[in-house]
Amino acid sequence: MGAFKILILKFFYDRIMSVKEECFVNEYDWNLKEIFKDDEEIEEAINRLYKEIDNVKKYKGILGDSSNNVLECHRNLTVLLELEEKIYAYAMLKYHQDMSNVEAIKLYKRVEKIGTDVSTSTSFISPELSSLEDGKLEQFLNENEELRKEFNKSIQDIIKEKKHILSADVEEVLANYSEIFASTENTYDIFTNTEFEYPSIKGENGEELEVTSALYQKYLADKNPEIRKQAFEAMYSLYKKHINTITELYLTRVKTRVISSKLRKYASSLDAATSNDDSTVQVYETLLKEVNKNLNLNYEYMEVKRKLLNLDKIHVYDVYVNALEKEEQNIQYEEAQKTVLNALEVMGDEYTSMLKHAFNNNWIDVFEKKNKMSGGYSMGVHSVHPYILLNYINTSRDVSTLAHELGHTMHSFYASKNQNIINANYTITVAEVASTVNEIILANYLINKETDKVKKAALINEQLDMIRATLIRQSMFAEFEKEVHSKVEANESLTSENLNDIYYKLVKKYFGENVIIDEDIKYEWARVPHFYRCFYVYKYATGITSAIVIANKILNKEPGYVDKYIKMLSLGGSKGSLDLLRMVDVDLEKEDTYEIAFNYFRKNLEELNKLIND
Repeated sequence: MGAFKILILKFFYDRIMSVKEECFVNEYDWNLKEIFKDDEEIEEAINRLYKEIDNVKKYKGILGDSSNNVLECHRNLTVLLELEEKIYAYAMLKYHQDMSNVEAIKLYKRVEKIGTDVSTSTSFISPELSSLEDGKLEQFLNENEELRKEFNKSIQDIIKEKKHILSADVEEVLANYSEIFASTENTYDIFTNTEFEYPSIKGENGEELEVTSALYQKYLADKNPEIRKQAFEAMYSLYKKHINTITELYLTRVKTRVISSKLRKYASSLDAATSNDDSTVQVYETLLKEVNKNLNLNYEYMEVKRKLLNLDKIHVYDVYVNALEKEEQNIQYEEAQKTVLNALEVMGDEYTSMLKHAFNNNWIDVFEKKNKMSGGYSMGVHSVHPYILLNYINTSRDVSTLAHELGHTMHSFYASKNQNIINANYTITVAEVASTVNEIILANYLINKETDKVKKAALINEQLDMIRATLIRQSMFAEFEKEVHSKVEANESLTSENLNDIYYKLVKKYFGENVIIDEDIKYEWARVPHFYRCFYVYKYATGITSAIVIANKILNKEPGYVDKYIKMLSLGGSKGSLDLLRMVDVDLEKEDTYEIAFNYFRKNLEELNKLIND
């Protein structure tokens, strides 16, 4: 009996320790167990996914028979997509925590193949529906209230894109090649995140300083011009060394996009991209026209920077310094949380309560770690909750990044709460709005509560930096992409020298004659990972333009506006992106919208000058 009692006690002890181990998650790391508890559960999910694929495939060839077939096929598709998203999210997030983890790499590669299987198996839907006789889909929507209520936007998109959808056989072939098409971005990410060996630089006292992708921005903001210069040269020495390899990767990506756009009968790859964004070429071209028209504001700002830094000439690596910031930046993460919560109180109790929940329940992987994915992002997981990746290093910019990614997160939260997975997936045209609204609200909160004139000026300078980097710099990137794609479409043969030259000339145009354009800046295009998602970056610029309009209305406490804004977020992608923005008084096809943004920039620049003079 004594031995039996010991055995029982040992059983319960082992069980308690097992549960404790399962539940324990570092408070600063993701809790991926909320997606899948263990390897056995993800294996079960993968097996279930292939059964769900069969549930969708059974409608192949019979979608046109009835509106109910279309409805049930789409309902089964939502189940499949929710499961696929969970599997993909688990694998990607695990991989991004440690990109050298062999088991995580294997799982991620396996899941990429699963994604291809899902795409291939469901690729019949759009071609089959688009091949129906004209008016048939409209008839289905009119006669079937549930189809219209649940999937109206999806069906309307097929009607709109009918001429760009290819035959079922061709769509299946393209779906089979999707993994290969994505390989250039994956190769670039692995190459630059795990195989780059950054040279160290010398600190003020001769000590060796490590250079990483995350620390690079910190060094560019250093008050010591020699630190900035060394960091700049160290970073681009690597890109210079590998420029031909990166050029080949990038041009392969561009050519893939150009060929795909031609196959689908788009006027250009830009036309294809903006259509896919639920945007228009007019939005893209209006943005670039208005930015070019207002470049003088950037020139004026660069001159203010030069004077504040007490430099005879300002270099491109000097422009990230906030010369007015006197205190060493060392903002602890818990302090950042409180600041963001206080700033966003204007959004209401429900909004801030969810932010607290995100902080307290491991939605965020906070700190920089070896082999962790660089940068930051928010990934929505419809049936679980969003996850945020940060590389927090205690700077004020990190606080702003936290607010930014929480904007994405709340957009995903509201959309997932109110829409099915298909309708919840908003386009990137809208996605960068919610994040940037949070950044602007945070900046205004910090500026308004500051009483010290020098510190207030420093905060205004920081906001100007953010707007410059997001509206002006991202537009420069967008102009680079437009020119490169146009040349590839014209069958011009491009080399690394050509790309460097295009980029260097744009930097000169955007910064003006009073900034020294150091030669190594011509390699900067090679370290922009977003270029592998062709025509992605312009949405940052349109996003901040939209956000400036929205944030000012929220801060001015326009009656009912916060509710209107949250309703827009809650609609996800169930309406057209430009229509969603028009709901909150933003029209991206109109020049006046961009003028509001530049007037806001001008107002802040004038206030900065006034504070400096005072």
